[in-house]
Amino acid sequence: MIVVALPQVARDLKVDVAETSWIVTSYLIAMAALQPIAGRVGDRLGRRNVMLAALVYFALASAGAAAASSILLLAIFRINQAIAAAALVPNGLGLLREAIPNGRRGAEFGIVSAATAVGATVGPLVGGFLAAIDWRWIFLVNVPLCAAGLALSWRVLPPRAARETARFDLIGAVGLGVVLLAAAWVLVSFGRAVDPVTVAIGVAILPAAVALLRYESRHPDPALPPSLFRIRAFAAACATVAFQNLAMYGTLLALPVALAGASVRSGIALAAFSGGSIILAPLGGRAADRYGPRLPTVAGALLLGVGLTPLAISAGQLPLELLAGTLAFAGVGLALTFPSMRLAAVEVVPERYAALASGVFSTSRYFGGMLGSIAIAIALGGSPSIDSLRALFWLFTAAAFAAAIPSLALPGQGMAHVEPIAEEVAG
Repeated sequence: MIVVALPQVARDLKVDVAETSWIVTSYLIAMAALQPIAGRVGDRLGRRNVMLAALVYFALASAGAAAASSILLLAIFRINQAIAAAALVPNGLGLLREAIPNGRRGAEFGIVSAATAVGATVGPLVGGFLAAIDWRWIFLVNVPLCAAGLALSWRVLPPRAARETARFDLIGAVGLGVVLLAAAWVLVSFGRAVDPVTVAIGVAILPAAVALLRYESRHPDPALPPSLFRIRAFAAACATVAFQNLAMYGTLLALPVALAGASVRSGIALAAFSGGSIILAPLGGRAADRYGPRLPTVAGALLLGVGLTPLAISAGQLPLELLAGTLAFAGVGLALTFPSMRLAAVEVVPERYAALASGVFSTSRYFGGMLGSIAIAIALGGSPSIDSLRALFWLFTAAAFAAAIPSLALPGQGMAHVEPIAEEVAG
């Protein structure tokens, strides 16, 4: 909802539109850094408990964002929203892996993707209308939604005892968060003035990551087992979603700019982008169960690229009917890829790492989205032009096609053999 309201936020808080990018960027940074840690905590302490706490936290952060009187306060509350969301996303998918038998998970992940698409479809529409009244309502509506989610989760989510293992890897968890936050900060700085401190942080990331990798390799129960990345399908799913989210999130952010802040028109177009997933995502999940994740993911990436091509040719300057149609076609590609990639990322790792793997997968997704945000900041600068918008949409189209390359390494038919291999590698 907030994407279509950025021009109204800028006007109300008396900042330019470029500054409102921090509302999006701060969320991306926190989500990119914290999801693996939150998933690991849920794997150990119980995914249900973490989700219940996160729903309460998200409601409080949303209320604070609605009351924010400056862009700084709004960004801070957005970071707190991201902390809560970082706990919800990986532990939700971890619960699915835990509760659903093998052979049906693709279909169920497809249903979850469809439910997500309902929110993504309704969100821009509702956000466009609420922004025309007061953008603060975009945050306030989260409070009753979180209350409903809390009541439902309390009733239906299965409890699970904490898993007894070696001591919690606090140093690894903190180190992982610091490295990911530093990487996210440096990436974001590429779209702005780069100062000596940022350069120093960038130089320190690689040796810090190597030191963390060595430490995690020796720990009996690491926060992020390096052996997970030796699982080919898991690494491929993370790479694929990074490319795809660069294409998707970049389009979501650039389109309202191309439409010159026409919030209702932007809402309709962006709703068309995700609308096809409501019907087709369950079919994409079933296709992954039947044929393996590789085929629907490759096909979906190609469809997404084809669907975004008209935006690249026209710089987003299409009649509303044609714009909605081409984005709906691109949305078919999203419907095929999301459940398949999620299935591959979570299915091929041991169950004890399900939420952690989901968190790493989602972190890859948000790093892709962050790259899209950076590209927009660099290309548009102070004032957008047709040429800069066209270059952006070509970049996002190329990223969509590029997602098909690593997806070729995803499992094909018969994933049953993958899990024992994952147990051996990650063990």
